[in-house]
Amino acid sequence: MRAVLRNLIILAAVLFLPVCVFAGTLVDVSATGSNRADAINKALGESLVQALGSHVFSVTTMSGDRFSAMSTSVAGGRVEHYQVLEEYETFDGVHVRLQVRFLDRDLSELAPEEVQTWNQKLTDLGMWDWAQRTVGEYQRVLNEFLVGPRHQFDSGYAIVLRSYDVEAVEKGKIAGSIYVDITVNQSWWKTYYALVGALIPQGSQVINEGAVKVNGDTAGVDLARSSRVDRSLRYDLAHPLPVRLSVGTNVSYFILYKNALLVSAQPMTADSARNDYQRLQASRDEISLTKGNVNAGNALIDPEKSLLTCGVVARGSSAVYCGTRFTVKIPFEAENESEIVEVMKKGVRAELNLYGDACEYDCHLFNDEIVEVSPLELLEQAILRAR
Repeated sequence: MRAVLRNLIILAAVLFLPVCVFAGTLVDVSATGSNRADAINKALGESLVQALGSHVFSVTTMSGDRFSAMSTSVAGGRVEHYQVLEEYETFDGVHVRLQVRFLDRDLSELAPEEVQTWNQKLTDLGMWDWAQRTVGEYQRVLNEFLVGPRHQFDSGYAIVLRSYDVEAVEKGKIAGSIYVDITVNQSWWKTYYALVGALIPQGSQVINEGAVKVNGDTAGVDLARSSRVDRSLRYDLAHPLPVRLSVGTNVSYFILYKNALLVSAQPMTADSARNDYQRLQASRDEISLTKGNVNAGNALIDPEKSLLTCGVVARGSSAVYCGTRFTVKIPFEAENESEIVEVMKKGVRAELNLYGDACEYDCHLFNDEIVEVSPLELLEQAILRAR
């Protein structure tokens, strides 16, 4: 029975299994759906994501169903052939394993429309004369690309409800973990880093901007692959994004920062530094893991299911996970398995937690945790946090 429970995949989730990509054309992938056709559609959508790898297109976050539907629609007309290798019934429907063949020329043409547009803009930016290269123009271009925290969140990451695992069964209660995948949209971030690299500094006061890397017991901007930009642009660059991830009333808090997930950690800046050590961290573009000086978080990351390609560093309750995919493990308790199945069917909520404990959606579910705050008070809090 335990084996069956461990393999039970919820209708709203797409199962990510290890896949093999041969010459960029053959993909072996599995999925579960309510019926055979639904399972095949989900597998085809997942096969495209796997085949594109780091070039996964920009998607809107919120639920695994939405992500799967978008990827399936993009895959339409680009699958040369697929073969059903395995098929069997589960408690939730039908599970299939496919081998999918893509045409190389079709995959090479698949790129986010936003990225294609910005590739042309970067070419134009490279031809700017010195009169056009002002900090004000740089701010305008960065704002046009990043727009704001919500756009950065939606464009930079894909969040997919993956599965659940029952770990303990007692009379009248079960306990286990819900797994949610957060995939870094590397094509979008690659365009961002290229944009930053094109903003040639106009003064001697500069800071480094680039992807995060773990080096020994520290984490920070990868100096070897970063670009120098004017220090006055520090508030216009990619933002650390406090996230509230919830499946039903099961909640996880963390910060997304470029290609890293931070738990009780945050990038150290000259403005937030309070002592000599923190000022040294800021000068080195490092991430602070000093307890008491960082944003709290409670996220648990499954390192075996994640793709932590650039390292992990942990100190006490603080940690930095660096990579291309993070699998968040959210503990749950329920009266029975039917209860957790219903919770999973409602999907995952990925919200920007910009105002402490305030939420964007379904706030009535968290009445025990939330203090009502007026819009004016929220605005005042945002202004104070920005200072």
